[in-house]
Amino acid sequence: MWNKWVLLIGLGLALGCGDIPTCVDTETSLVKIKFLDTDGSAKNIFITKLKAVGNEDGFPEYDNDTLSSISLPLNPGALATTFIFEQTSGTDTIGLSYTVVARLISPECGLDAAFDNMDTTSTSFNILEILESRIHEDITTNIEITL
Repeated sequence: MWNKWVLLIGLGLALGCGDIPTCVDTETSLVKIKFLDTDGSAKNIFITKLKAVGNEDGFPEYDNDTLSSISLPLNPGALATTFIFEQTSGTDTIGLSYTVVARLISPECGLDAAFDNMDTTSTSFNILEILESRIHEDITTNIEITL
């Protein structure tokens, strides 16, 4: 007897929630960078320290890490962020500019920040190519750096 009531109540709750908006955020603030060798294969780099100018608050710490790709957060409160890669071989930088557009998900969910029109303002890397200037979670690589 109780099983039938529990089933009916559960079914009623599931069907009754059909009008609640889904607050799914498909935007991201992470620019995805991939490091390549001159033959186009992934290349590992050793970073002794990584800093962000213009996005210091909440920036993840990278100390003595080896990686071939990295996702770095852009600052939604600014129009540019500069990343400083300290390595044993020297220091490299990437300055990125972008536009931030407030986008309404729904009245119930509120606003979200969308990043677009990303471009380099400066870089010390010799070969840097922007593959996608829009920052979105479905994009696997925004920038390729050939070393």
